[in-house]
Amino acid sequence: MTKVLDEATIDPHAEAVALMLAEVPDKDHPYTRVPSGQSLDLSDGGMVDGVRVTPRSGWGGEPLEKGRPAARRAWSWNGTESLLPLAYNPQGTRDDGAIPYLLKKHCLCCNGGGFKGTRCPACLKNRCAQCNGSSDPSKIIRNFYLNKDDVPFPERFYGPIDCFLSLCIRRGGRGFKTEEDMRLHATTCHKMEYRAHLESQAAAREDELSLLRKQVAGLMRRTKSRAKKAKKVVPSAS
Repeated sequence: MTKVLDEATIDPHAEAVALMLAEVPDKDHPYTRVPSGQSLDLSDGGMVDGVRVTPRSGWGGEPLEKGRPAARRAWSWNGTESLLPLAYNPQGTRDDGAIPYLLKKHCLCCNGGGFKGTRCPACLKNRCAQCNGSSDPSKIIRNFYLNKDDVPFPERFYGPIDCFLSLCIRRGGRGFKTEEDMRLHATTCHKMEYRAHLESQAAAREDELSLLRKQVAGLMRRTKSRAKKAKKVVPSAS
């Protein structure tokens, strides 16, 4: 399981300064990038740029079982929770605070994201008629936020409709907004279970319909019997 960075250990003022400095290109950046194809989860050690990482308790201490954090929790501009991977310097003593990801921006004009800088490259390329590729801060916002309350356009991702499967996590406050959303989730994530669920519902409806048919047939028999008895009764002459 990925170990997440403890936000209590972060100095917010120092991080704000680091974010401002990171806006300026620096060829001698002190942090290394994780090579493609390698795992970002270094909680139990690993290799980064040929350096084997072995988490220890203090200098020369015993190796730690849980290791160091490999990710940092953040929320995207619409409130989606994410884990941003952390990169460490070659010595494995400092992480970058996921600053390369925190610098990414989102454009509200074309709804594109993941770029850096103050202008949307898609709007510049397409010569957007709405924003003209400007750096308007009301249209170019941050893509990730460290505080959920800072998310500018939070969406309601969950609703009151629970998943039909009692073992699914999409229940109890994490349900779906519509019945259609729940059915789409069920047909994609619980195919076999949902098929059995529908079959059991169909069988239950068939049993209920059969019972109703028997009740109606019995009612009709009693009604006919009463009608026959009424015809046999001959009124006496006055």
